[in-house]
Amino acid sequence: MTLAVLPEWITLTSTLVMLPIGLALLVTVLVQRQRLAASRRARDESETNLTKFSSAVMNSGAMIIITDSDGRIEFVNERFCELTRFNADEMLGQSLAKLSAIVNLNGTETGVTTNFLDCLQPHWKGELLCQTNGATPLWTAVTTSSVLDEHGDTRNYIVSAVDITDLKIAHRRMEQLALFDSLTGLANRRLFQDRLEQALQSVRRRGNQLAIFFLDLDDFKRVNDSMGHDAGDMLLLTVAERLKACVRGQDTVARLGGDEFTILLHDVSDPKDMTMIAENILASLKAPIRLNQQEVLISTSIGITTAPSDGDRSETLMKNADLALYRAKDKGRDQYDFFTSALNQRAVRLMNLERELRHGLRQDEFSLLFQPQVDLSTGTVSSLEALVRWQHPQRGEVMPDEFIPVAEDTGLIVPLGNWVLQNACMQIKLLQQLTGQQLRVAVNLSPRQFRDPALEGVVDHALSASGLRPESLELEVTESMLMDDIAAVSDQLGRLKARGVTITIDDFGTGYSSLRHLKHLPVDCVKIDEEFIMDIPDNRDNIGITNAVISIARELDLKVVAEGVECGEQEYYLRDQGCDIAQGYYFGAPMTFESAYRFFSTQGEQQMLKA
Repeated sequence: MTLAVLPEWITLTSTLVMLPIGLALLVTVLVQRQRLAASRRARDESETNLTKFSSAVMNSGAMIIITDSDGRIEFVNERFCELTRFNADEMLGQSLAKLSAIVNLNGTETGVTTNFLDCLQPHWKGELLCQTNGATPLWTAVTTSSVLDEHGDTRNYIVSAVDITDLKIAHRRMEQLALFDSLTGLANRRLFQDRLEQALQSVRRRGNQLAIFFLDLDDFKRVNDSMGHDAGDMLLLTVAERLKACVRGQDTVARLGGDEFTILLHDVSDPKDMTMIAENILASLKAPIRLNQQEVLISTSIGITTAPSDGDRSETLMKNADLALYRAKDKGRDQYDFFTSALNQRAVRLMNLERELRHGLRQDEFSLLFQPQVDLSTGTVSSLEALVRWQHPQRGEVMPDEFIPVAEDTGLIVPLGNWVLQNACMQIKLLQQLTGQQLRVAVNLSPRQFRDPALEGVVDHALSASGLRPESLELEVTESMLMDDIAAVSDQLGRLKARGVTITIDDFGTGYSSLRHLKHLPVDCVKIDEEFIMDIPDNRDNIGITNAVISIARELDLKVVAEGVECGEQEYYLRDQGCDIAQGYYFGAPMTFESAYRFFSTQGEQQMLKA
């Protein structure tokens, strides 16, 4: 190699040696620049995320509260200030306990505090009532999370609270509808049953005693029908308020429906206390109630049972109270009575009787007897009253006063009464055909049967199927049945009378019907109850009542029937006073169809009459 070429070689060699060093520096610079750019991007992204997070927190629909580890507030968002009406600056440094509020349910302070400090736990969830600045507290659904330091200890709590007040109100309204009576605001059957079950658990655990009052308003239907349902509702509201005033705040007054109320008394042991409460209730309800510019008097009947002496199951106690109520009603209006084991035995007996009644109707175990009714002006039998009898396969003949009340209570009186009506018409028509005498038959209608919408059709069918003329059928309704809606009663009687049948008011003088109403009712005859015929002519009171009934009937152009005549003196007196018809054992006992046929076909009527 020549000396001339040497510098070029050295230069090339030097260049080749320096090239890796330059590239390394370039790479280092480029990497640093890339790292700086990445760091800048990360910082920008972090700042962007922080801005987004801050915006989300500040504009969140939930209230956001950040506290230190001790629960002192370090941050609140705008939603918090909007809902609570607290200023952010005044809340900083305050304890979270400042937000705690008193629980207020159903308008009554319970004294239970929802403590906001309870939520200072990692991953806590629950509902808290949040205090506000001069406004109604808010129900909130709260979720808490924690921020940890480098040692894993809690540095901050982030509390998120959503306003659920509207949901709480809606839930409370639904609960109100489900557990409280919509008219009176009292507990309904469901809530009463729940509280009774809880009280019974206390009885079993603590050995204390409770009492149940079962109440039924007397004659509520009459008030409701005569004055309208609005007046009936006002009456129930007044009764509810008076009942609540008669018991303690810890006791439960409930409306089961209609005019039925129950009262659950906690921690009672002395029967005198229960008696005093019952008497207070009776006295309170008897005070006049003003409805539609009229004063109304109402009373109630009360059945009382206690636990554990009468039982420790809710269904048993409710049955016991119901039985005691029925006995109180049997004693008359405005009464109360206590459950006894005898009542339970009676209930079992009545339940068995009801089952046997149903079987008896299916097996045709019933028959009719006919008691003569004598025309006092001629001394001849003018009509027969149909009386039902039950030929029980084991017990023999069962009298009506034993099974008719059970049939009425259970509704079996309707099919039984229809059977009586149809068979009475058929048998009297056959008796007319066999004897040639135009006899009439009187058939009693029960209250349930009279209110049955199908009654007119039953009467029509009984007449058409038997061929009996309408004027040969007399329908008897008791005076007490006239105390229902007088307009509806009058319409029903009018429709029946339009068919040509005779209408008689039975047991006249024992009820409370108004003479003003009687004057306008479409009736043909009144029947004096045997209670007023008894001891005539010796009993002056009975004489006065009997004379008054006959006199009233004459004024209203109605015929008079006297029942329960047992001696010649009574018959003579009644004839002398102008009574039209009489019946009783003096003229003849109830007889079977065969006996009636023999009597009329052999002209033995005069032998039976002792006139």
